[in-house]
Amino acid sequence: MDLSKLTYSKGEPEIIPEELIINSKIEGVEECENSEDLKVSLAYQKTEGFLSTNLVFVISGGEKREKDFLRELINQRELHSLRVAFMSEKGQGLQPYQMQDKWEQIQSVGEFKINSQDYHLASNDKVFLLSDVDEFYNQLEKIFKNNLGNQQGKWIVSNPCFEIWLYYCYLNNPDKDLEILRFESVEKRSKKLKFLGNSIVSGGLNPGIAFEHMEIGIKHSLAHYDTDKNGIPVLFATQMYEMAQYLVDTMNNNNNEYSEFVKRKTEWRRLMKNRKEL
Repeated sequence: MDLSKLTYSKGEPEIIPEELIINSKIEGVEECENSEDLKVSLAYQKTEGFLSTNLVFVISGGEKREKDFLRELINQRELHSLRVAFMSEKGQGLQPYQMQDKWEQIQSVGEFKINSQDYHLASNDKVFLLSDVDEFYNQLEKIFKNNLGNQQGKWIVSNPCFEIWLYYCYLNNPDKDLEILRFESVEKRSKKLKFLGNSIVSGGLNPGIAFEHMEIGIKHSLAHYDTDKNGIPVLFATQMYEMAQYLVDTMNNNNNEYSEFVKRKTEWRRLMKNRKEL
């Protein structure tokens, strides 16, 4: 996509007033909560000493936990070298077939339409499609068989659901902690995993904090990663390590932005804990 139309241009450093922020909405895709999700800030101009901004589009089957995990990159409160535009269906999410249809529509016209402005899809743009296995195995199997030649839209699949990635950002013993899931029906596994998260991790599988643990999640999930004959992750496996590695690498290639962010958050949480104990 043409990033010159999105977030920066060359020139002298200048802070743009907040009222000039563009309120953007993907045509045909519901915003998950409010218009801030797809706002594109003009404040980060490409000049010496300023971070360049990479834009990633995420088409997500789930609209809550996935969005909460990526919220810092959606809102850009502290991180500015990577921008995520998040797309899902408000109130219901998207099944894999629906996600594939939207992606094919985008490819057929070669652009996203945001309000009255067109953004052209370039061959090197990053597009991730996040899906759970859940009861959608048959849909994913058919999509994967017909998707071998297209690598731009990268499917990121978790089994049974996105929460297994959140689990790996905290813990690393699914055969013990989550063994009960093996005896649950496919339709009930996701709901059960959400329930277990609240009992095995203090505060539950908080996606915002998990974002700060991506490097741990990558290591843990890789240790348990495997796929079946159709290339679909087996139970307790997730491809989120691929997307997470891209996010971490991209941010750290810009002045170690992710590592510095984690350090700040860790120190802040330590101070908050100390205050509570006084």
